[in-house]
Amino acid sequence: MTVGTMNYLKGKLGEAADQAKEIADQARGRAGTFAAEHSGRADGAIGKAGQFLNSRTDGKYADKVSRVADLARKGVDRAAEQAPPTTTPDGGTPMRGGTTTDGTPMTGPVR
Repeated sequence: MTVGTMNYLKGKLGEAADQAKEIADQARGRAGTFAAEHSGRADGAIGKAGQFLNSRTDGKYADKVSRVADLARKGVDRAAEQAPPTTTPDGGTPMRGGTTTDGTPMTGPVR
């Protein structure tokens, strides 16, 4: 293989890596927006799952179930933080985490 061919392949590999990063960033943003918009439902589902496990085990593993539930909630919050910044309908402060149905931002300002 010639040096020119190697340089060409390196360039193409770099382009592919850039495209992959862009696609991953878009997916992260979409997942964050989804998590922000549905965090209440996720919290409810996590709570119900914890209650179910505790009822089935007579609370024997309640401390472990609680820790896992807290980690799951933190995971949803962390995903929501990946949402792209949005603005209020009147052009106000850029916000993270999406908006409610009336356009009100759901979380604090971008830092």
